[in-house]
Amino acid sequence: LRLNDVPLYVGTDWNFISRAFDGYIDEVRVDGRAYSQAEVQALRDATHPCPTASAEFTINHDNFGIHCVAETITVDVVDSVAGTPLTSYNASVRLDTQTGNGTWSLVTGSGTLTDATADDGLAVYDWPLNESQAQFSLSYTQGIPIFDIDVYQISDPGIRDTDAEGNIEFSASGFTLTAGALSNPPPAVIVPFDQTQTAAIPFSVHVAAYGQTANDPECGIIESYTGNKNLAFWSTYLNPGSGSRNVEIDGNAIATNEAASATQVVNFVNGQAAVVAKYKDVGSLQVAVKDETTVNAELPAGIRGATAGFVSLPARFELTDIENGAGTIVNPAAADAFGPMFIAAGTPFRATVTALDAEGDATPNYGQEATAETVRLGVNLVAPVGGASPGIGSTVGFGAFSGGSATGTDFYWPEVGIIRLQPGVGDGDYLGAGDVVGDESANVGRFVPDRFSLALNVPLLQTQCTSGNFTYAGQSFAYAIAPTIDATALAAGGTPTLNYTGDFFKMTTASLANRTYTSASGLLDTSGVPSPAADPVVTEQSPSIARLVFSSGTGLSFDRSSIPPPFTAEIGLSIDVLDTDGVAAAGNPATFGALGGIGFTNGAEIRYGRVSFVNAVGSELVNLAVPMRAEFFAGAGIGFVTNVADSCSTGVTVDFAAFTENLSLGETCVLDTGAPGVSGEGCPAVAPPAERFASPSVAGDFNLRLAAPGSDNHGSVRIDSTVPSWLRFDWDAGTPGDENPTGYATFGVFKGDAAQIYLRELY
Repeated sequence: LRLNDVPLYVGTDWNFISRAFDGYIDEVRVDGRAYSQAEVQALRDATHPCPTASAEFTINHDNFGIHCVAETITVDVVDSVAGTPLTSYNASVRLDTQTGNGTWSLVTGSGTLTDATADDGLAVYDWPLNESQAQFSLSYTQGIPIFDIDVYQISDPGIRDTDAEGNIEFSASGFTLTAGALSNPPPAVIVPFDQTQTAAIPFSVHVAAYGQTANDPECGIIESYTGNKNLAFWSTYLNPGSGSRNVEIDGNAIATNEAASATQVVNFVNGQAAVVAKYKDVGSLQVAVKDETTVNAELPAGIRGATAGFVSLPARFELTDIENGAGTIVNPAAADAFGPMFIAAGTPFRATVTALDAEGDATPNYGQEATAETVRLGVNLVAPVGGASPGIGSTVGFGAFSGGSATGTDFYWPEVGIIRLQPGVGDGDYLGAGDVVGDESANVGRFVPDRFSLALNVPLLQTQCTSGNFTYAGQSFAYAIAPTIDATALAAGGTPTLNYTGDFFKMTTASLANRTYTSASGLLDTSGVPSPAADPVVTEQSPSIARLVFSSGTGLSFDRSSIPPPFTAEIGLSIDVLDTDGVAAAGNPATFGALGGIGFTNGAEIRYGRVSFVNAVGSELVNLAVPMRAEFFAGAGIGFVTNVADSCSTGVTVDFAAFTENLSLGETCVLDTGAPGVSGEGCPAVAPPAERFASPSVAGDFNLRLAAPGSDNHGSVRIDSTVPSWLRFDWDAGTPGDENPTGYATFGVFKGDAAQIYLRELY
């Protein structure tokens, strides 16, 4: 701020400046430009992205300039920590030769360059968003010959260039080093050699004597510089700043500094020559040349020049020594899903990578850059075709490079299958010169799941007497809801392995182990259950999920070799879940019924039961009720009692045999629904419902009633009953095993006492 040409304030507090206009300030100038009050207020109200605090600039030029030729100056804005291009930068930048001489113009970049005063060495470039590089042309026709170009942010001069480029030296004449021969007359802008190269691949550099001489003030190729010339070449390591390999020029290894440079003969024709260079390493470097031995009277002080900084890339990367993380298992390189397994998905493996030149030799400078370049590992899925193909993970990745090689020990791939690895430049851009992708490795794998996670359903066993809430010992019972396990194949990190499918699905019934049924009470009979070779049935439910479904076959039952009182069934089922590769479930054994046993649909009580008869005697003229009941053992001291809860037992029939006296076959029958009825010995006439044989029993009573045989048909009949195996009993202790029950009915054999006072029969 100035008032009557007296400085009042220096700064960029736009609110303060705007207020100061009000009646006091004549003019505001910023970088030499006058601003009106409206413009100041607009600047005050404008918003811009804040510059990144970690920004810095790098400058690239060939270190030698010619007064009559505009010199190309490349400026990059980078992250000062990572060294990576910074596209979020947006601020005004000062370009300064620091000599008071030089004129700037813009070559590439979408920002605005303002060079307010010609040949004062100053310019301002408004750096735009989304660009990290700009190229400028510096015309330097006079002034101090050796100087350092300065680039800094106007609002924060602490954000500036690194000065790594060194000084630039201008003279009336010099060498231009370009990628191609110059035309004559030469182009308006001569671009110094800056082409990206590949390690160990020869490349041409064209050298031209250029500028003005005492006898020829016209700027151009100095054609009088011709014939064999003794030139000294040397190279400079830019990034990394040192190295062990030398650049070759026409087959001769050149020095890495000017002082050690030696001359070699280069033939010039009309001011131009071409040499062949080769560099068997990587990094950013610069090649310089000088002729201080010239006898050309027009160039008494000799001439010199240099390329711009250029990048040499590795030709490829090679992967070796792929092993498990501990280095104890060598990658078997399986060909398909039936090949040998390597490691579990998500667990560490190691690999060594080497950056190579085009001749197959290691490039020792790889990984030694100021911000060390690394190598990434890409994934190409071999099998299963079309499967999931996540990237390679790591915490550290490749360690430090030495001699062009590095080893990483914590890589992991969180899937099942077979892959190939493809190395490439870690950030995809080697020193800003682009990517290099190596050859695929051999097959890596087979990767298998790390473990299975298990989800168990809640199975139910079928209560055989639903209404009574019990099941008889010896009576088979099956699953109402079969036990089911969903086993999900997981990587070490806990994510499902979606490639555990098809031929890579390795779980079978045969791979499972230790299927075991247990019972806390009673002796469980599992002879009706399918063998472990067939149960459970394993199917692929979906990628990564195996479903195991158990079967009860013909049923479970409790052994009847002893006679226990009623008890609660507490049945457990367990199995070790694993596949043919030995990958196991984390929760093995998977167990159903661990707490209180597998549930039943309507009660888990087990009763030892039987069907028994009570022999009956009655008149041949009256229907005879024969007690036939379902019983259960209630306990010692109580014995068998009628099972009044049994309204379920079916499959009970009777048969008549061993008639005596006047009672014969056909003279009595069972009151039933007809002949033969549910009893097997039913009368032809249908009995009233209340008198019919009950099957199933009612409150444990089969309601067995025999029809009266009639007058003079007296005698007895043996009633043989056929009952289910779980209702038989060892009625004949002398014969091993249980038998069906037998009872007797007797009609009219016992007459009673003949001495009677009064007798009356009611019908």
